[in-house]
Amino acid sequence: MNTNNKNARDHYLKTEGKIETDDTIKFNTLIKGTGSPTIVFESGLGTPLNNWDSIQTRISDNYKTISYDRKGIGESPATDNPRTIENLVNDLDNLISQNKIDGPIILVGHSLGGHIVRKYQQSFPSKVVGLFLIDPTNEYVYEEVFKQMPPESADSMKTAWDNSYNKQPIGVYNEWKEVYNIDKIMRKNPLPTNIPITILVSYQGNNFNTKKNIQIRKKLSSDWKRDKPNVKILSTTNSGHYIHLGEPEWVITELEAYLKNLK
Repeated sequence: MNTNNKNARDHYLKTEGKIETDDTIKFNTLIKGTGSPTIVFESGLGTPLNNWDSIQTRISDNYKTISYDRKGIGESPATDNPRTIENLVNDLDNLISQNKIDGPIILVGHSLGGHIVRKYQQSFPSKVVGLFLIDPTNEYVYEEVFKQMPPESADSMKTAWDNSYNKQPIGVYNEWKEVYNIDKIMRKNPLPTNIPITILVSYQGNNFNTKKNIQIRKKLSSDWKRDKPNVKILSTTNSGHYIHLGEPEWVITELEAYLKNLK
């Protein structure tokens, strides 16, 4: 659960209760550096842009980089528009249009952000030349984990998660409410085969990453890569779900290598 990470909570919704219509919303955005391609960072569920600070600062030495708060997160105004994957992708496209990015784009997505950048690439393939995913949500992981649990235990886990997110700012909870629907949609949007993709995955044990669940996740990662030579998967046990906070130097090294190989 993303909200367990203190670093990701430091700059929660500062615009709580402020709702604007979608056509007037301007995203809280941080742009650094110059160069091509442009690197766009997409955060995990309920996570503000500051979680990319160390990564964005280093990568911006050689590239133009953009991070932003989604609607209702951090310092971006909230919206009453449901946080469906279609709306999240439309918001990302509005961000790109607002900042007049017309060159090649690399999308970097963490957790739920992995779904968003994948769906964006599917929707606008001509704009995206690569994907770099950091412990991205697998579209089958919850289904597979719940399947091997007694039904009452699975229901209890779902209820506990929902109750926890319900106590978070409305922008965070609104994203959480769409998680299972987004998974279902992403099952119809497999990873592309025509652009380079690097995926960093954490198999560090925790309350969710039990030995059994880690094996499920490893199998699902293998399924992602099957028959896709363009997909590279690297794993760690030295950091948790927020790999870019736990092992920033590793993430920077792999992202820089990925970007150099594009040239």
